[in-house]
Amino acid sequence: MPGSMIAACSGFNINNHVILSTHRYRGRPVNESNIQDYVSELAAKYIPSDLPQWQVTVIPNADPAQPYYILIKVHHLIIAEEDDLHVSEMLLLQDNERKSFVGLQDGLTRATNTKQLSHFVRQPEHISKLLNHVQHLISCRWQQFIYEFESLDTPDGVKAHPDARNLSQLLSLLLIVLVNVALGYWRTRTMRRKWQRRSTGYRNDLGTLQTLYVLFQHELEQRNLSWAVARSALLYSLQPVHIVKTWSRFLWQQLLHHFLLLPYHIYCELLALRDVLLRGQTPYSSTYCARLYLYVPLLLYAQLELCKICYELFKAPRNIYDVLFVQPTKELNILHKKSYAGRKIVSFSRSIDGALLRERHQHLFGQELRESDFSLACLAGAVYDYFNTFSDRAAVPALLNTTCRTISKGYFTDRSADKSEHIGGVVFLQLPLGSPDALKAHQLHEIVERIRKQQIMLYLASIGQTKYSLLTALLPHVLTKIFINFFSYNFPVTITEIYGTADTQFQAAWGQRVQDVLLFRPPQSKTCLSLNLHRFGDKYRLAIMADTHLAPDHTLLTQSFERYMETVTL
Repeated sequence: MPGSMIAACSGFNINNHVILSTHRYRGRPVNESNIQDYVSELAAKYIPSDLPQWQVTVIPNADPAQPYYILIKVHHLIIAEEDDLHVSEMLLLQDNERKSFVGLQDGLTRATNTKQLSHFVRQPEHISKLLNHVQHLISCRWQQFIYEFESLDTPDGVKAHPDARNLSQLLSLLLIVLVNVALGYWRTRTMRRKWQRRSTGYRNDLGTLQTLYVLFQHELEQRNLSWAVARSALLYSLQPVHIVKTWSRFLWQQLLHHFLLLPYHIYCELLALRDVLLRGQTPYSSTYCARLYLYVPLLLYAQLELCKICYELFKAPRNIYDVLFVQPTKELNILHKKSYAGRKIVSFSRSIDGALLRERHQHLFGQELRESDFSLACLAGAVYDYFNTFSDRAAVPALLNTTCRTISKGYFTDRSADKSEHIGGVVFLQLPLGSPDALKAHQLHEIVERIRKQQIMLYLASIGQTKYSLLTALLPHVLTKIFINFFSYNFPVTITEIYGTADTQFQAAWGQRVQDVLLFRPPQSKTCLSLNLHRFGDKYRLAIMADTHLAPDHTLLTQSFERYMETVTL
């Protein structure tokens, strides 16, 4: 009943956002032969502007082996601005591979690059691992500190600890209060920003000092702290008997840990040293040997990464200028000569088996030529075929300016972490157009290697923009808009590589197996074509989203990609 009252007051109608579509399209049953046209027609339709910009459409399928499709349309600003909203909550997908605990050695071994397609730029992983370990250590120590000194009521109504009886307990509780006030103020400010963004009529009647005072009073009342309690704790701590007890306890603990238990500690250190030398890990995580084995390599590698970042910062101005203004081709193509409507259409290829691809090339892929280089060469061949259909109106360029980024599988399945962690940075790629062959694959391999050396700071800066909106916060709005329009015109095509582990299997929240997941990233600003190359498990698939004025020839991109991936041998 309360839910229906809220819905009636807000005007929200679930039927406008969750739609069960018909199982027939233009008089024919929906199946693999016409599902692309059906989905493309649904994608081209606008959601009414007076409704929240998201919609879920369930499309029944005539094939009993694949009972239905689910099309989810959501505005990209909803995902970007709502920090608490994850894509997985709309997809209702779960990750069966997610670990329930974090070990000491997690992340110390370098992951292989096979799960990611081009693996454009390696992020500074050791610095983030060191920060994560330190953060985890601080969190554990803080929870232990709270458990020892906190005096809140337990669920049965009995205090876990008495009120502050001495100066040590008093100072500990005050520290907990100050930390909770700071965290509470941060959460309050974040919530107020969300309310201001969602409602133009929202007013904040409390200032910063008033908010801090209210939070401080609440924490003091919750822990029964007052001037009387503080005075009593101070007087009790100054009593001679208490001082003698405190010093006696302190000396006994020092004697116990540093003299009586010294042989046991040495024995544990020797066991930890043996495990580290023979097995590379040890269960004695509290020993000095285990801590040195964990943190010394992390510190060394983190310092090396920091030096490399400083060196890249020194080279950044010249590299950024070359990448953005010198290297991009000045050739015009058919995309520059078309006018665009802003409505979007889609197309997607069949699933292509990566095992058959490797079998056809007989272990050709390695360090000199990667499987991802071949897939990009096939993608370049598909774009070349599309441009070649308009060769009478515009010459086919030798190079095409594109922007590329990667998205990992966790973007679709993770519900707890920061979703921006699964989104890689942006790099600028001059895609060599032409039929895929060994020369084109090696050329792409060299281009990707040059990107890894030259575009590190651009990659990291774009990650900072994705996570914290750094660039838009530093640059004026007008200048930001000019830059976006300029680069989106000169880089009209975006390539997104979506990847997962070798044994990726999607499963719905209710336990049903999901055959496949496709992401259609919309082209924004003056970009008109978005190419989304998926590799989940050992399957390749291309999904494109384009402006409606590129139809009906946009399907040539997916058809050519299928043909090249299944027939071309280097």
